[in-house]
Amino acid sequence: MRAIATRPGSGRAWVVDVAEPELANADDVLVEMLRVGVCGTDRHVMEFPPRNERALPAGDDFLILGHEAVGRVSQTGSGVSSLQVGDFVVPTVRRGCGECAACAVNQADLCFTGRVRERGIVGLHGFLAERIVERERHLLRIPADLDHVAPLVESLCTPEKALRRIDNARAHLPVDGTLHGVSRALVTGSGPIALLAVMALRLRGVATWILARQPASGPAARLVEDCGATYVPLQSVELDHPQAALGVFDAVIEATGAAELSVAMLDVLAPNGVLDLVGGPPERKPVPIQASALGGMVGRNLTILGSVNANMDDWRMAVQDLMTMRRAFPGGVEALITHRYAMRDVELAFERRPGQIKALIEIAEK
Repeated sequence: MRAIATRPGSGRAWVVDVAEPELANADDVLVEMLRVGVCGTDRHVMEFPPRNERALPAGDDFLILGHEAVGRVSQTGSGVSSLQVGDFVVPTVRRGCGECAACAVNQADLCFTGRVRERGIVGLHGFLAERIVERERHLLRIPADLDHVAPLVESLCTPEKALRRIDNARAHLPVDGTLHGVSRALVTGSGPIALLAVMALRLRGVATWILARQPASGPAARLVEDCGATYVPLQSVELDHPQAALGVFDAVIEATGAAELSVAMLDVLAPNGVLDLVGGPPERKPVPIQASALGGMVGRNLTILGSVNANMDDWRMAVQDLMTMRRAFPGGVEALITHRYAMRDVELAFERRPGQIKALIEIAEK
């Protein structure tokens, strides 16, 4: 069976031949993979050597990539009750540590120990293979007509969690309405997570702006404007005082992972505002911050959150919102997928290309 694998730190991926997966447990499900998304996390895994022995699956010196995926059920174990052959499914990514209170109640996104494993990222093979076996509880059934864009479910569950946490952070406020009074929101970045965050906010009727490096004439800007949001080129904003150009916002989702931008966003938060960081800077470097920015956090009752991964409720909401987005913004969801490749095009699939938003690898295409 074909799969696409890497050795972390090698800087490349390649097609390998691996053994066919087999059902080993009563709740196992055999899934024929259809398509898998490529993202920056895959490139990070390829580029950087493993930090510890947990990085690779036990007994293997390679890692099958892929964590944004959709497939079709082809066989079920004797104990499977919620899925049947022919169902389209999206597999979740993170597996709990088996030790902490959060993981004990299927909240691995809140793991206390950090000893989680993630399919295609750390410790477990991913979904870039012709077939996989997964436990029933880690598979989410989706409508059949969503399968061609379903790898975006994994991308969308990140802003879904961010919106849930923003709502929770504002729940104490004496205000009603969407996200407890969020009337203006800002998203930074122009990748799939950022653009899906914009769409999710617009579905909820929130006036939304996006700040990104791409030109105002580019595809990301057109997508943003088509869903009723406002695109602001980063070059037009002075990051020492972005409020002068942008105004203030009740919520900001920072999706670039740029530390300097994260710090700058404190300036644009309105009183009781929430900044949710969904992109984490990978490097260790000092970033200057004015003492007055910290004073402003106190004086304006600001909240900074970090969000990683998502729970099953977020995954379900991502499926629901993705379906609604297709109706509310015709062609918008499909436009996020700018490149499609076959497995044989592995070297091209992981390259960053001008105008690329989301690339998919079509597994069934020979």
